Amino acid sequence: MNDYKKSISVNNSADEVYKALTEHIQDWWSDDFSGAAAQNGDQYNIAFGETKKTFEIADAIPGQQVVWVCLKAYIDMDTLKKKDEWVGTRIIWTIASEATGTTLTMLHEGLNQTIECYDVCEPGWNYFIQSLYTFLATGTGTPYLKKEGTLEWENK
Repeated sequence: MNDYKKSISVNNSADEVYKALTEHIQDWWSDDFSGAAAQNGDQYNIAFGETKKTFEIADAIPGQQVVWVCLKAYIDMDTLKKKDEWVGTRIIWTIASEATGTTLTMLHEGLNQTIECYDVCEPGWNYFIQSLYTFLATGTGTPYLKKEGTLEWENK
């Protein structure tokens, strides 16, 4: 099974893309964020209502790559038997400078069709990668907002 993978091309510099992944996660993924994600060993907590995850930064190479490892996870879905499926998965962001901007490739190692939450997580990632793209293009993403408690893709 192939793990979830998606690439986007943006007009931003590699450094701007790197900062979006290390300093601006709350601007495109979820504003229910605490901790730090800027350097190796940093940890952060992120939540989407009662769905909560903790990540550690395993690798942070400015302008090139960021790797997050999921340490804790609770996916708040009644239909899931295993609510901590993300634990041990790695999210690898590879940043490549191009002549006209930057290509960002995200690989979520361990997120594939063999795990229960894939049918929810795949459209979720598609939504948030688009939010990241929009954040990089305009300065404003479409993150999960704690006060609103829902996302556009959840209601479709």
